[in-house]
Amino acid sequence: MRGRIRVACLAAWAASAVPAPAAAWDFPGHRIVGAIADLVLQQYHPATQQRVSELLQKNDGGSVQKRSLSEVAVFPDCAKKGNVPFCGRPPSDEEKAYAERNPHHDQFHFADVPLQQPSYVPNTAGTQGIDAVQMIGYAVAQLRGKTPPAKPDVNLTDTEAVWLIAHLVGDIHQPLHVGAKYFDKTCQTSVDPNIGGTPPTFGIGDTSAMTMGGNLIFLVAPPPAVPPVPNLHLYWDSTAVVRAMQAAGSAHSEQDFAKLLAAAPPGGWETTGSADTWAAQWASEIMPLAVEAHQRLTIRKGSKPSPFSFTGGCTWETTLDPSYQDWAKAQARRQLAMAGFRLAALFKAIFEP
Repeated sequence: MRGRIRVACLAAWAASAVPAPAAAWDFPGHRIVGAIADLVLQQYHPATQQRVSELLQKNDGGSVQKRSLSEVAVFPDCAKKGNVPFCGRPPSDEEKAYAERNPHHDQFHFADVPLQQPSYVPNTAGTQGIDAVQMIGYAVAQLRGKTPPAKPDVNLTDTEAVWLIAHLVGDIHQPLHVGAKYFDKTCQTSVDPNIGGTPPTFGIGDTSAMTMGGNLIFLVAPPPAVPPVPNLHLYWDSTAVVRAMQAAGSAHSEQDFAKLLAAAPPGGWETTGSADTWAAQWASEIMPLAVEAHQRLTIRKGSKPSPFSFTGGCTWETTLDPSYQDWAKAQARRQLAMAGFRLAALFKAIFEP
């Protein structure tokens, strides 16, 4: 399946070509989202906070180690192969066990909904049964004591379900982890792979070429300037967060930045309806932002060929101007705050329905 190939091939290619993207928001962003949720739960929902804490605690040599959502939010990334430089340590035994029981866990982190589509719709181009939206729903059902529909090669403990939710709620608030740009086979005209293609297999390799959530949209800068990061996806993962922290005067403290965001809930953060539907609602909500994240740029066919046939054999390139970077850091700040408050609300809905 396309998603399965995407992760393995990108990791191998990135190791020799460009730094591999860690995940949505990179590690600081995920810790910030978790820290906001920790603060909200401690202040307003102590019963939920206690239940989460119980699930996250670890017996280490006879002593009980308590862990926060901020700490465990990075575990799904640390479990990935080749992420030692980004995680800052080798995978723990706990993360290794998770990876072994969930061999396709790399695919849990994203969807690639075409920008032409106004909302997330399962079983259409860019979605799959173990994408970020579906896996949040799976983990929520498990923690609510329900039996989620079986998924091949998915096997989570309740503790893993907690830290996977903590991570994935952050993931789907990063626009390039939900919306993706597709081109025709010439790699120059934007297309919707739901039209005229084969949506269950994403239309890739037969009628369209994909940018892999911006991983194949490379950043270029006028000489002698050097782009801040290699590609558009990684810019949103990391640089936009760093710039947001710098603008807030919290460049060196994730906890201070989290406290700042937790002090002012963003407008529109609350979600209506059953918690089972929240992930799809959030993914649909972020589609306009994903569209704007691309429309504000001039994206052109690049000179570097892609080694992946399922991308159409192409890469693309773009240049970020100062106004784009200012806009992106403002969006990153808002999305991190949205994710943090929503993460707390989701756990409350799970444990205090």
